[in-house]
Amino acid sequence: MSMREMLKELARQVRTRTRDILAAAKTEWLTWAPEGTSNHILWHAGHAVWLMDVLGVELLTGRSELPAGWAEKFGMRCRPPRLTSDWPSRDTVDRLLAEQLLRFCQLLDSTPQDRLAVPSDTTQARYSLSGQILHGLHDEACHSGEMYLLLKMCRRHFV
Repeated sequence: MSMREMLKELARQVRTRTRDILAAAKTEWLTWAPEGTSNHILWHAGHAVWLMDVLGVELLTGRSELPAGWAEKFGMRCRPPRLTSDWPSRDTVDRLLAEQLLRFCQLLDSTPQDRLAVPSDTTQARYSLSGQILHGLHDEACHSGEMYLLLKMCRRHFV
């Protein structure tokens, strides 16, 4: 399997999990966070969009394709979620997750294979284009794990 195909398959698997958990949450669970935490299911899903933009789309195109204000709500240095009240809807976040995955796969298809090659020097591999994209996919996978834990907590909290 080529690096391009591997990255596309990983992106599809990780993104499917993110979207499935987002879809499984009841509306009142989307912005609930347990005491002592700040991030909720909707934030993690929106953060996945930010991640793939920064560690995917932007690396491949040289520019961000995020909606206006997205980084302020969902980026690495975003304002605390408790200070935000104008969250996008689940449908908006899910649509962006789906559209972005398609765009990302199209960008990978048009990226020369040699640009996706991983250096044989393992200390430099993580700084390669593929290494940075893999880091972003790993980060989204971790956030989908957080989403899943929140989903489980909601099922107990909202009984």
